[in-house]
Amino acid sequence: MFDGTVIEMHPNLIAAVFLQPQDQATWVIATCVWLSVSYFIFLIPRRFAGDRSLPAADIGLLVWALLAGAIWPWVAMAVPLVGFLLCVTMLVALIAVSNRQWSDGRLGKEPFIGVFTGWATVLTFTAFASFIDDVTPLSPEMASLVGAVLTCPAATAIQMRMPGNAFYTITIMFAFLALAAAMINAAPVISVIAVLAIAALTFLLVRVTT
Repeated sequence: MFDGTVIEMHPNLIAAVFLQPQDQATWVIATCVWLSVSYFIFLIPRRFAGDRSLPAADIGLLVWALLAGAIWPWVAMAVPLVGFLLCVTMLVALIAVSNRQWSDGRLGKEPFIGVFTGWATVLTFTAFASFIDDVTPLSPEMASLVGAVLTCPAATAIQMRMPGNAFYTITIMFAFLALAAAMINAAPVISVIAVLAIAALTFLLVRVTT
C-alpha cells in the first residue's frame, strides 16, 4: 500500500501511481514522456522551419497542451474539477493538432504526438477518477476502477482518429502495465482490469500496425 504522504496528497489510487511513481515501470514511462517532449521541442526549429513551418493554430494547440500538462497536477490537488477540465483541454488540443480536419495534420504521425497524447489520455482519466472520488461517496478504489475501465474504450476511439501512430496505443499499454504492477497488492481488482485492458489494446495495436 502507498505510504501516508502519497495517500494524503492524492487519495485516488491511480493518481498516486502516475503522479508520484514508486515503481520502475512508472518511472520508465514518465521518463519517456519527458524525453520525447524535450526532443520534440529541440527538433521543431530544424524540422519545421521555412516552408515546412507549422501553422499558428498547431503551435498554439501544442503550447496549450504543454502548459496544461505542466500545471494541472498542482491545480488538481486543490480543485479536482479544474484539474480534470485542464486535462480534458490538453487531450482535446492534442487530438486536434493531429487531425487533418482541424489542422494541417502533419503532426499526426509524429512519435512525440503519439506518446504525449497517450500519456494525456491516461492522465485525463486519472483526473476524472480523482474528481469523482472527491465529489461522490465512492471509495478511492472504486473511483480508480471507474477511471481504469473508461480509459480503454476512450483510447480505442482516439486511436481511430490517429491512424498510423502506434506510439499512442503503446504508451497507454505501458501505462496500464505500470498500473497493474503498482496495484497488484494495493488493489488487485484494478490490476486485473489493467491486464484486461492491455489484452484489448493489443488487438487495437495490431489493427494500427497492419
